[in-house]
Amino acid sequence: MQRENYETLLEENRKLKHLISQFKTLLDSIPDPVFMKDENLRWIYGNPVILNLYSIDPDNYVGKTEDQLLPEEFAQSCIESDRQAVAKGSISKSEERARDPEGNLHFYEVFKVPSYDKHGTFSGLIGVGRDITERKEVQEALEAENKKRRENEIQLAHLAKTLEDQVRKRTAELEEEKESAMSLSYVDTLTGLNNRRAFFEKSHVIDINARNRDCGYAVIILDIDYFKHVNDTYGHAEGDIVLKECAAIVKENLRATDIEGRIGGEEFAVTLVDTSLDQAITIAEKLCDKIAMIPMGTHAINLTCSCGVSVYQPMASSFEMVLGKADEALYAAKASGRKCVIGCEFTA
Repeated sequence: MQRENYETLLEENRKLKHLISQFKTLLDSIPDPVFMKDENLRWIYGNPVILNLYSIDPDNYVGKTEDQLLPEEFAQSCIESDRQAVAKGSISKSEERARDPEGNLHFYEVFKVPSYDKHGTFSGLIGVGRDITERKEVQEALEAENKKRRENEIQLAHLAKTLEDQVRKRTAELEEEKESAMSLSYVDTLTGLNNRRAFFEKSHVIDINARNRDCGYAVIILDIDYFKHVNDTYGHAEGDIVLKECAAIVKENLRATDIEGRIGGEEFAVTLVDTSLDQAITIAEKLCDKIAMIPMGTHAINLTCSCGVSVYQPMASSFEMVLGKADEALYAAKASGRKCVIGCEFTA
């Protein structure tokens, strides 16, 4: 009986050894790294792939730990991932590295599974890895490409914004230059008053409003007497000062709705909204009185003015006709000895 039991045990042992041998042959033939460790995380098995990968002596590794077998640059990370797998208590995944015999760095995706005995006590760790170097390189290349694309997009966005800002700035400059040019085209550069063109355009608007609203307006033409004498005696620079002073007085003594302008060398014109002939004559006399008070420094200059005044009437077909009547009145003022204001009305 004992002999039969002994032979049975031998047979079972032989079968077990054969099974283990088959299992080892299977593990040895796997093209990926495979390893097994005991409860103390000491190596008990490594297939040829992982032994060759880390240049481990196949006859002298059982019972040793990572820091005894692996290169220093990889040992610590492997030990740490082992601990994490044990702590997790189930299959875990980590990324580990190794160098081939030529020194090229390889990346491995490693799955580790802790094993337990029938009492639930940790009994070891089984692991298998897969070379993901090519996948890693492709991934890194894609990430680098994506990063470069994002950087290019940022640069393009910055460039587009810079160009947009420059276009906006230049557009504003052009608009400002246009407005400045338009302003200059309507302003007398010496006196700052409306020039002849601007005076006529704005006065035409008043004329049209007067016809549509059945209201009136008056026109004054003011001419500085003997202005040529000022230029000839004291110089054109002094004459320019006189013109500026006269322009300032004209502008300061009008309403915002009135239109003033320099329409000739020493000739100024004013269009007065909703103003009668008598009111316009009073305004003209006031302007002449103020101009006569202009101080001329050390020069004893007594400025006088002649003014012609007219008032709009429906029989006048245009602003030019109203202005023409004022010009007739100015001619009459000069013919009567200057230094006076004369009004002129339309007659039927």
